Amino acid sequence: MHLIVQRGTPLSDSEAARIGALFRAEDARRIHGGGLRYTLAAAAAANRAAIHELGRQHGLDTAVVESCRALSDFKLMVFDMDSTLINIECIDELADLVGKKREVARLTEQAMQSGAVDYDTSLRLRTRLLAGLPVDTFERLYAERVRITPGARALVAAARQAGLRTAIVSGGFDYFTGRVRAELGVDVDLSNHLEVAEGRLTGELPGTLINADVKARHVAQMCRELGVPASDAIVVGDGANDLKMMALAGLSVGYRPKPVVRATVNAVIDRLGLDSLLNVLGAGHPVS
Repeated sequence: MHLIVQRGTPLSDSEAARIGALFRAEDARRIHGGGLRYTLAAAAAANRAAIHELGRQHGLDTAVVESCRALSDFKLMVFDMDSTLINIECIDELADLVGKKREVARLTEQAMQSGAVDYDTSLRLRTRLLAGLPVDTFERLYAERVRITPGARALVAAARQAGLRTAIVSGGFDYFTGRVRAELGVDVDLSNHLEVAEGRLTGELPGTLINADVKARHVAQMCRELGVPASDAIVVGDGANDLKMMALAGLSVGYRPKPVVRATVNAVIDRLGLDSLLNVLGAGHPVS
């Protein structure tokens, strides 16, 4: 098993030794980006949650992987959108336009932090609070509030150059996933559709909700279409609604993840950009 650690500045030799002792890891080797790759005993690697928490306490982004696979070894890269590819939760910002952001944000947090609140019920409750919102406000919201996550463009570009199919699979809304897909050059997107009547939201979501189960089924379906096992997929997300599709993946990545996600994923990106994942995927080729 391997432990990969990164931070915003290169790690010195003395820090490499200290970190090795901290994680009870051996055989430190430098990787691109100034990070380090260590060998972990199987018993130590079994507790990802403790490793990621220790990394958080010491200002390090961490990854625990069985083998160091290159980006080109994978065939599919799937992203959540809200708070992963973009900086906001779109539903919270839409609610702000009708003066209900606090109420909706509370429901969002309950659903995404622990998964204890039934996601479908929570989402329908939230979207009904948006009833009456003119859809022509979406353009302004996107222009003024949506920002692409640092490193997302570089990561998507590298994935496509390496021959991976890329996808957004989101519990968010198709207007926004469509815009982000086009802006980043992602191949496909799947998300929920907000019903509109006479130019305003009705508050209803027609069709099948894109919840955790549907997300996982869609990832599995894309793998079947590509003729590859799910272990050839990378899944990147942040909340409880992403856990089931992450569980299928050969590499699961939490970007600024909620605690329930942090405890289970292979890689945690707390401080660096999404493109720092490329250093994890290149860790099999240390620089020295």
